[in-house]
Amino acid sequence: MKNMKINDGIYMFTMNLDDMLFENMWELPDGVSMNSYLVKGDNVAIIDGVIGWDGVPETLYEHLKTMDVTVDDIDYVVVNHMEPDHSGWLENLKKITTGFTILVTAKGAQFISSYYGDEFNIQVVKEGDTVDLGQGKVLRFHPTPNVHWPETMITYEQSTKTLFSCDMFGGFGSLSDSVFYQDLSKEEQTHFDYETVRYFSNVLTTFSPMVKRAIKKTEELDVNMIAPGHGPLYKDTVDIIINQYKRFCEYADGDGEDKIAILVGSMYGVT
Repeated sequence: MKNMKINDGIYMFTMNLDDMLFENMWELPDGVSMNSYLVKGDNVAIIDGVIGWDGVPETLYEHLKTMDVTVDDIDYVVVNHMEPDHSGWLENLKKITTGFTILVTAKGAQFISSYYGDEFNIQVVKEGDTVDLGQGKVLRFHPTPNVHWPETMITYEQSTKTLFSCDMFGGFGSLSDSVFYQDLSKEEQTHFDYETVRYFSNVLTTFSPMVKRAIKKTEELDVNMIAPGHGPLYKDTVDIIINQYKRFCEYADGDGEDKIAILVGSMYGVT
């Protein structure tokens, strides 16, 4: 796991997972990145968990130290999505600190109780609710049901105009030293475009109508940066990923690009 500053008062934790089966069913030949975020004002919020901590407190302590934060400074944990790759770390966090409040939708609060018990301080957030972290950092919450579970939401930081979208606007593929899409080479961008198609088709295609609604919510916000739970970040290039997701949603209605697919099968590999 590595961390870096990605905006004023905003930090990113990220790690690549390789040699894994997505949903325990199909291979990811280029892996997938797991992205988590920390927003620091007078109070500190972690968004979507510190993936890769693996229950070793010293790992988390060292990363937080580079941000001049201790684990006891964590006031809020924002859970945009309850799937275990984004929430599974909560069990380990509560072993070393209990002074944080989880910010989650009403449906997400039920999931937390079912998955991890009732030993958490939970604050349910609704459409447009805000939490002021101080020093200009304000988080605003927008539920996006069924993108791709019933409890999902997106979180918007108002001062930096950053959207933390979790599975929304995500993509497969491992990140290198460059985490921003605009900093990638043309070849790398093409590769991630392909990995984003694979991600959408495997994760979100079934939920295309709900994804459309989430895109509409995104466009109603003044977004300068999209920070997803998987794949590269889009800073000043948000139209690229938004337009890609719009196009993918249309595929479910029969639209597509002007391309032809040729499918070839051969029992013995000699065709």
